[in-house]
Amino acid sequence: MRSKEGKKKAFTTCSTHLTVVTFYYAPFVYTYLRPRSLRSPTEDKILAVFYTILTPMLNPIIYSLRNKEVLGAMT
Repeated sequence: MRSKEGKKKAFTTCSTHLTVVTFYYAPFVYTYLRPRSLRSPTEDKILAVFYTILTPMLNPIIYSLRNKEVLGAMT
C-alpha cells in the first residue's frame, strides 16, 4: 500500500483481529502447555469463563473502537 491512510486502515483492521484471536486462544494455550501437575479444577473453570463469556463480550467493544464516531466520543 502506498498511501498513509491505507496503511493505517490495514494496521487497524489487522490489530483488532489479532487482539480478538489472542484473547480467544490465550487461555487454550495456557491450559494445554502447563504441566498436568500444576492444573487445578478452579483455575480451569476461570479460564473457561474467560474464553466463553468474557471474550465474546469484549469482541463488540474491540470492533466498535474502529468506528470514527466512537473514537470521537472517547477523546
